[in-house]
Amino acid sequence: MLANVTTFSVPKRGSQPEECEDASWVGPDGSGAGDFEIGSLRIVVADGASESLLAGRWARRLSSSFGTGKNPTRVKSGFIATYFAAVDEWTREMAEYQADREERGVPIQWFEEPGLTKGAHATVVVVEFLEGQQGAPSFWKAAAVGDSCVFQVRDEKLLASFPMQEVGAFSHQPPLLSSRGGENEVIRRHVRLTSGDLDHEDSFYIVTDALAAWFLRLAHAGGRPWEPLRDMNTMDFNVDFESWVNSQREEGGMDNDDTTLVRIDLY
Repeated sequence: MLANVTTFSVPKRGSQPEECEDASWVGPDGSGAGDFEIGSLRIVVADGASESLLAGRWARRLSSSFGTGKNPTRVKSGFIATYFAAVDEWTREMAEYQADREERGVPIQWFEEPGLTKGAHATVVVVEFLEGQQGAPSFWKAAAVGDSCVFQVRDEKLLASFPMQEVGAFSHQPPLLSSRGGENEVIRRHVRLTSGDLDHEDSFYIVTDALAAWFLRLAHAGGRPWEPLRDMNTMDFNVDFESWVNSQREEGGMDNDDTTLVRIDLY
């Protein structure tokens, strides 16, 4: 079974693309788009919390670490080990960041120090697509902390919604992964795991929270939110992702937040 992957991202209104604090990783090589054998495919979407300093940079670190980590979706201990590997990489990255600031003559300022001490924060969702062994069916597994989501659609029906199932479950204070690390048991309580089967022509939509809330709101109202996402960037849809997201914001259906979509079409 093959998968075609397309990635879309747009910053919050008033921000430049380089200011977007979302990040994504499409594996096995982090390329972001293309055709893949499902047995080699892993998707990561991370959403940096804007109120924390260097949130976008931390989201990129998490997406890279979870993209290459060992068994982050299969057991909570694998997820936690991958997270702490990201924290270790972040510590080295921050040392390089501060050294670079010194070298460029723009050292860390006093007003930045509290933010750096507090650390950066982000949500993350990781999805792996796996070939069944010895004739067993293919399947997918996912792990998440926070409110970035994955939706599975089959035969024009929403088959799976993870980790959020209800619009009312979204809040302004979702669980977050901190760049400063944390206690294993606290992290373990927030990690969610799930799995499901795969079928030809299934579609998956891995999204950050603003788009996730929009998707669930429309789905629960009896709509088909996957239709514009499925047709995005095709001849059946003549509006680009940024314009479409902005129209949803203007209509009040979607929060003005950094918005990322990774679309996976199986065939």
